[in-house]
Amino acid sequence: MEPLDARPKAIPTSKGRPNKRHVSAAATRDKLIEATILCMANYGPAGVSIERITDAAGVSRGLVRHHFGNKRQLLLTAFQRLADEQRTAFGGGGTAAGTDAVSALRTAVATSFRDALAAPARAHAWFGFWQAALGDPALREVNERVYMEERARYTELFRAAAQQRRLSIDEREAGRGLVALADGVWNELVMDSTDLDVQEALALCDHYIDMILEQGRPDREGSAAT
Repeated sequence: MEPLDARPKAIPTSKGRPNKRHVSAAATRDKLIEATILCMANYGPAGVSIERITDAAGVSRGLVRHHFGNKRQLLLTAFQRLADEQRTAFGGGGTAAGTDAVSALRTAVATSFRDALAAPARAHAWFGFWQAALGDPALREVNERVYMEERARYTELFRAAAQQRRLSIDEREAGRGLVALADGVWNELVMDSTDLDVQEALALCDHYIDMILEQGRPDREGSAAT
């Protein structure tokens, strides 16, 4: 199956100025995407209807078909927007020369927690899209790609942290474990189902990072190479 295109089209211009007609079309498209995210947060996948989306966006129902073709494409586009936002937020804290990888790990986790608390509607929308992805291969592909990139990022940061400390660890296992822990804690924070606060959540993840590195073995080959 050909992947669905969830990216907005470029707005044509005339003599260097945006065409008003296309600007209006882009604004309508954006309203529909944001309304879909809001409705997913408020009603879950079973309650997201064209009527609710267009009412929230303040536009006519026919514009969903005009801009997206169908509801499924609109859902995919909205989920892709959330995925791109998470990808952008998670991209901070690199491992360039002079960067401490452990600090980058802690920053990446803290950013995901604080972003979720700062925008609870978007965080709740994630739950709805996760549920919807169980029955939709295209949504599931978006979700799996985000998690694959997150696991790869944590794995790379653990590899860099071990290298900086001349340790030998299983960075792939460490990365997968941190994703699982951070995801569970993220859920607790967003759903407000426990008394866990963000500082306690960060402490749990920090303890995990420290434990992995404390259990690392001295990397004799790495030490000899340096």
